[in-house]
Amino acid sequence: MAANEEEVLISLREMGASDEELHENRSAENGHHVVTRHPSYQPGSVKVSLQWLDLIVFYVRVSKCVVDDDSTPEHLTLNHIPLNRDTLLEVNCVRTSIYSDGVSTLLKRDRLDKQSKEFTFVSTNSIRVTGSVKFNVLVLTGRLELCHSNGSLVEHKQHGQIWSMSCESDIVVGTGFLKGNQNVCATAIEVYVASSFSGTPIVLTQTLQLSHHRRKQARKGMLEAIPEYEMALSQKEGPFTLTMPFFS
Repeated sequence: MAANEEEVLISLREMGASDEELHENRSAENGHHVVTRHPSYQPGSVKVSLQWLDLIVFYVRVSKCVVDDDSTPEHLTLNHIPLNRDTLLEVNCVRTSIYSDGVSTLLKRDRLDKQSKEFTFVSTNSIRVTGSVKFNVLVLTGRLELCHSNGSLVEHKQHGQIWSMSCESDIVVGTGFLKGNQNVCATAIEVYVASSFSGTPIVLTQTLQLSHHRRKQARKGMLEAIPEYEMALSQKEGPFTLTMPFFS
């Protein structure tokens, strides 16, 4: 090997040891393969900063209802389900896989007050999420979303992001552990979430009014006439129904 070729190889080795370049240089003449590093390459220096929504307290309170020790359960299961695969969940410092379908925790019955006709289920588990999630419990379903919504909105001023919570309930008064509440007219469910987003406290709350399973009846004195063309249209769109006028 010529002296000038040896000097070139020694110089390249020194550059590789100093981590200054990253490229491949192949010499067809002598078959030498030299790998050196680029100045911008710094092993272990790439870190992704995640913004977590920490759920500190989550409770569900049912009020203005008939309270019964025997029919009211001791626990309710609370499920959190990611709305997309990029969302990470962490429960009590244990992070779930990105392929997880969700996590489940328990809401413990914290308070049962017969005098005020209300009971509360609460969770103080450490739950953290990095994005929008769906949650459900026996009496309701809801969403925590990092977006604009019609739910309870709180804006995180530092990052200009908005967390919203929207809830709905399909449970009917008079069913399940509310089976003794057929005659209660104002049974309601309150959902309360105390949380923190990047160090900023956030409180989300929403109250749902429960429906009653009642058969709809025609109002007395109402006259409803259906023209022939509307009757024909009804037959095309679906099962034929005829509303007869009511005469008092």
